[in-house]
Parts: sequence; structure tokens; C-alpha cells
Amino acid sequence: MMSVKETKFRLFSMSTLTIAGVLLLLLSAAILLWHGNATSNQAETALVAQLYFDGEYRIGDGPWQKIVKGAHIPATEGDVTLRGNFHMLAPDGEYVGIYSGDMPVAFYTDHISLTVYESENGPYTVDMENPLFGDSACGVGWVAYLLRSQSEEPVEILVHNPHVFGNETAIDELLSNMAFWSGLDFEKSALDRGGTQRDIGLFFVMVSLLLLGTALFSTLIHIKNSKIIWVLGSVILFAGAYLSYSADGVSFWSESIVSNTTLLGCSMMFYMLFLSMALVYLLKGTKPIGVVTVSILGSVDAMLLLLPVFTDVLFFDTWPYWAATQVLANVILLGCLVKEFFAGKGKVRLVYIFSLLPLLSFGVDVVMVDLGVWSTGVSSKYVFVVFFVVAMVMVLKIIPNNINALAKAKELETEKIALNAQLAESRISTMMSQIRPHFIYNTLGSIEQLCELDPQKAGELVHDFAKYLRGNFGELDNPRPILMSKEMEHVHHYINIENVRFPDMTFSFEMRSVDFCLPALTVQPIVENAIKHGLMKLQKGGSIRVVSYETDTDYCISVEDDGVGFDTSKLLDEKKHIGIRNIRDRLKVMVGGTLEIESTPGVGTKVLIKIPKEGRK
Repeated sequence: MMSVKETKFRLFSMSTLTIAGVLLLLLSAAILLWHGNATSNQAETALVAQLYFDGEYRIGDGPWQKIVKGAHIPATEGDVTLRGNFHMLAPDGEYVGIYSGDMPVAFYTDHISLTVYESENGPYTVDMENPLFGDSACGVGWVAYLLRSQSEEPVEILVHNPHVFGNETAIDELLSNMAFWSGLDFEKSALDRGGTQRDIGLFFVMVSLLLLGTALFSTLIHIKNSKIIWVLGSVILFAGAYLSYSADGVSFWSESIVSNTTLLGCSMMFYMLFLSMALVYLLKGTKPIGVVTVSILGSVDAMLLLLPVFTDVLFFDTWPYWAATQVLANVILLGCLVKEFFAGKGKVRLVYIFSLLPLLSFGVDVVMVDLGVWSTGVSSKYVFVVFFVVAMVMVLKIIPNNINALAKAKELETEKIALNAQLAESRISTMMSQIRPHFIYNTLGSIEQLCELDPQKAGELVHDFAKYLRGNFGELDNPRPILMSKEMEHVHHYINIENVRFPDMTFSFEMRSVDFCLPALTVQPIVENAIKHGLMKLQKGGSIRVVSYETDTDYCISVEDDGVGFDTSKLLDEKKHIGIRNIRDRLKVMVGGTLEIESTPGVGTKVLIKIPKEGRK
């Protein structure tokens, strides 16, 4: 059978190899993602343009300005009118001539509608937001338009943008992506350009489902750290969804424009929400602030998700409010992480430094989208890959620990069953040792004599004897500690019985503290031992003193007698003493207590019980 150390070593080795494989895989994925973004962003998406539009533009009723290739034209300052001609290019980039309409023109529209005006024909609207796509459609995709005029007269295109945030680069994307719509070849080319990023996203989604399944299993078997696996799995799930639905050619991969927009927005929203939860998990001193921040963030997210359902507001138009709320939450979390950084030491600080990356990258993306530098979470995409690697390393450390914890829990459960059986045996043994036939016979004999000499005293003795027996028999069904005050009631019943037989013995009590718990039948057997092995061996008399008190760390009980005592240097055979071994075992298991014995021949014996306050039940 494999030892525990061997098992842990193999788990560690397996985890190390797995982590190394994941790191290599994710390094490849990062390179592919970088290559895809380096050769294609939202301004140059699916194809190298085979057409370009040459002419001029104006914003609203402003002055006409020359269209300069590569220069930015703002899309969120009002409707933009383009006036000019489509020019054809050969595959090698050579100018062919003015395009007059033999094949449909493919327009890339980022939440915009187009109205085309030709000299010989009336206006024609090319709109993503029309009944063909859904009354409230708002999204990104490709639309086709076939020029109806065969002349080379200038064409005007009115670009309408109903939004003020999120698609600042819509005009740039429109102009840089004009191409011939060549049917299936065009669609395949668009899909191929976004294939790498989409595949990475789908890989993230598949891995996240495995993590969420692991989290479910861990939750069902009540293993700690299952919550963080839930959170990390959710972060990776929504990061993967965002990568998939922000890839080029998504309108050909998933043709529902409404669903694409909703899934893209929700994936980033939930990614940031669960990421914030993961960061709160790392906080210590500032955790209450983090919890309140994430709770408010989740409430605002829920309100923004419900707003388009009950009003005419488009989901895309709620994004500015969500981005502002998330940025504010990020600032608060950044402050918490910085404070934790200065409070932490060593490697913990590296964790807090890494935790800043996703928050900062989101802020960069918000600023860049607003300025029109890019239109999606470009920097966040790279952080997705980094976060995925770190999350997998964390999970691959947590899962073996959970497996070991499960094995340990089963081992502890087995030990608990054995201890319960031992305690039950101890209770029975203690009870049986207390109810000795000679003690019963002597007590009944005393009752018989008192019935003739002092009937009232006989009645009191019967009462104490009944209470004494009830206390012993009741211990059979009492696996929990009892109050010290209740234990002392049992002691007094016993002493009252013995005082009838040995009236020359004296007993004193000093109860400074009784508001704590201890195993039943703890003090009474010690008092009985003091009588039997200490005072009864004296020629006459003797005294026993019971004191209870507390220190800063312990509750203490002292039982002292001035009997014959014994030599503690010799091995004490506890089996020959009433309940001593059982008392010591039950004190240790039930309340973490200890029992110490001091004795001097001819002087007496002292038994000291200590019960730690942190183990109080």
C-alpha cells in the first residue's frame, strides 16, 4: 500500500507536469491570439479590402472634408455623410477603375445603419436594425448592397449612429473593410480570420465547464475551497464567451444579431463581476469593503440587465452606465489591493500585484474605446490568457489539496466513530464502577437502620441515593459535557450518603467559578477515590476540599485530601482506581482538558483538572 508521503509526492508530481503542459499550451494560445490581433483588429476585420471609397465626408451639417486613408473619422458626434465613388483594386493592389455595380458591396457595420443615395435612384436603407433582423436589433455584422446605377456619378452614404458610446470607430471600420461580397467564399474568409480567437474562447469554455463540474463535486462532498473554484470557473467561462463573440466573422458563426450583442455584453459584464468576487476572496483586512463593493456592483448589473426588458432602451446603450459603475468598483478594489500589498509580506505581495492587471486592463480598454483607438476589450483579451494560466495553477493546487482533505476527513470520521465508541465504553465503565454491590448494600443497610432510629433522616438518605443512581444511569445516554454546577449536585448527593456512614469526615467547597462545562461523572469519582484510598485508611476523621476557579486561559478544579497519600514516583495503575483512566480520556477528547495528580505519603493527595477556555462547549 502506498504511504501518505508517496501519495502526496505523486499528486505533486502530477500537478507539476499538468501545470507545465498548461503553461506551454497557453503560451501557444497567447502567441496565436497576438498574431490574430496583430494582423486584424476591429478596424481591419475579415478581409483585405478590394474596394476603397474615395471622396469626402461631413459630420451633420458641417463642412465637407477630404477622406484621407487611415485618418480617423468620429462616429459618435452625429450622422456622417460620405460622398464619392467606389474604386476597385486588383489582388496585387493595382487600381482598376471606378466600380459601377456588377457584384454586391460588403459593408461592415458596427451598430450603424446606412442609407445609400444614387443619382438615378431613390434612397435605399441598409440597416441592421430592421424587421429582417428583429425590431430591436443592435449589433455588429456584414450587410450587402448592389449598386443600381451604372453611371460614375458620386454616391452618397448617410451613416446613422444611434449610440454615443462604444462604436467611435464605426466609420473607420466601414471604410477599411469594403469588399466584394463573393458569396460563401467571402463568409469563409471572414470566419477564418476570427477562427483562432474563437477556438481559444471555446477552449476556455470547455475548461470552465470541467472546473464548474469539479466545484459541484467539491460542494456536494462539503470540501472547503469549493467556492473559489466556482468563481474561477465562472470567470474563465465568461472570458471564453467574450473571446468567441468578439472574434471576426461572428455574424456568420452565429447569425442572431440580437443574441450576439447580448452575449458579448453579458459575457464581459459577468466576467468582471466574478473577477471582482475572486479578488475579494484574496482580501483580508479590507474584505468587508470588497464584499460591499461587489454586492452593490451585482445589484447595478441586475438593474441594467432588466432595463431593456421593461423599457425601450437598447441593451447596448446601457453599456456606458455599466462601464462607469465597473470602473468605480475597480478603483475601490484597487485601493483595497494596494492596502493589502503594503500589509502583506513576501510572495503574497506578488499575488496582489498580479491582481491589479485585470482591473487596470479594463480601465485601459474603456479609455481606448471612448477615444476610438479600438472598439473591443483588446488589452483584456491578453489578460484573459494570463488569468487563465494563473487560475489553472490555483485550481490544480486546490484539487489535490481537496482530495487529501477528503481522505483526511474520512480518516477523522473513522477516528470520531472509534472515539465515540471509546467514550461510550468509558461512560458505561465509569457508571458500573460507581455502582458497586458493596456500596449499594451498605447504603441500604444504613437506610434500614435509620428507618428505626431517625425516619426523617432515612427519607433524606433515600432521596440522595435515588438522585445518585439517576445521575449514574443518566450518564449512559449523555455524550455531551454538562455544567459544573450540575456535576456538583451529583457530588453533594454522594457526600450526603457517605456522611451517614462516616460522620467524622469533613468536606468543604469553594466554588469561585461554575459557569463552564466538563464531562459528567468527573469530580464525583475523584472525591470517592479520596475517601476510599485516602481518608478510610486513616484511623479516624480526615477532610476533603473541592475548589473551582479560573485563570486567563483555563477553568480549574482542585480536589485535595489530607489522607495517607502515596508515592507518585511509582507507576500508578489507574485500572485499580475508580474511573481515573476514563476521566482522563474523556477530559482530553470532550473538552481538551488534563488531569494531574500530586501526592505525598503521610500528607495527602491533590488532583488538579484544567479545561482550556478555547475548548469550552
